[in-house]
Amino acid sequence: MFMAPPRRPADRHCRRLPSHRLRRARLTRVNNRGRHRRRVNTGAVRHERHGMPAQREEAMIRDLFVYLQGGAPDVAAVDAAIALALSHEARVVGLAAVLHPVPVASEWGLAAAGPGAVEMAAAREAAQAWAAAARERLERAGVPHELRLVDAPLAWPEEIAALHARHADLSVFGGAAPEHPNPRHALGFDALLMHGGRPVLLVPPGARLPAPVRHVCLAWQPRREATRALHDALPLLAPGAQVDVVVVDAEPSLLGHGERPGADIAAHLARHGLDPQVVAVSRGDRKVGGALVDQARESGAELLVMGGFSHSRWRQQVFGGVTRTVLAQATLPVLFSH
Repeated sequence: MFMAPPRRPADRHCRRLPSHRLRRARLTRVNNRGRHRRRVNTGAVRHERHGMPAQREEAMIRDLFVYLQGGAPDVAAVDAAIALALSHEARVVGLAAVLHPVPVASEWGLAAAGPGAVEMAAAREAAQAWAAAARERLERAGVPHELRLVDAPLAWPEEIAALHARHADLSVFGGAAPEHPNPRHALGFDALLMHGGRPVLLVPPGARLPAPVRHVCLAWQPRREATRALHDALPLLAPGAQVDVVVVDAEPSLLGHGERPGADIAAHLARHGLDPQVVAVSRGDRKVGGALVDQARESGAELLVMGGFSHSRWRQQVFGGVTRTVLAQATLPVLFSH
């Protein structure tokens, strides 16, 4: 005859919980222990030291990357990086990559004659000078920094720059200096924007970037690149900053700007605590890029924000484009995102 095992006497102080409540109780006990407690950031962090208003920790900039190419563009880029580093308590990484001269075919056409010792020594000395000049400015400002000198014979400097840019929050690049043309300047910009994976802050020589920015001009198109640029710029802006949402020759459309061009993104910016206003601009006989630069300059904006290379680079090279025009004409800092 089968005998059931004796039941344990009931304990009036111990009550068995349903399985779902038991799991919840265990989680509660674990979370209530001090060493296992996980802090959840549900609010903002105030930086009293700088008198800055509250910002969410994930919106702060921690690492800045500067691609050095020598001369006045480097001065503008390093100074902008210093201003941002002081504002965000960030570190600056500068890169000077040695440009190896391209081998030239021999007179017999049988082999390639590599660069001579004189050319290679000059290329290394130039890169060392760029790094030394940047280090001097960074040390004088008291900013945490690291200068990298890379000599990679089998890689283009722009490839190396794009690789290093991926480990930062923002790339800073000096604008072209007309008095000292650099044929590789556009290549460096393209590499950072298209392959670096981070937004690129272009700083023309002589331009100054305040930190934080209180007046920004947003070149608005309802496209992926523009909305990414806008949100990449948010950490740079002061609370309540004025944002001019500039739409050039915009027409209402169901799949584009909507019924009122610029109104939807302006409402979104207002919910971020900013002060947006929609500015409709007619380009007239100017290029769109020229109209944007003119509007930003005339309005007194401290920063122009825009998407970069919304069209293919082949089309930009053949027909020109907004990005190329702004790159050539900008006199104020420009934040590009792709």
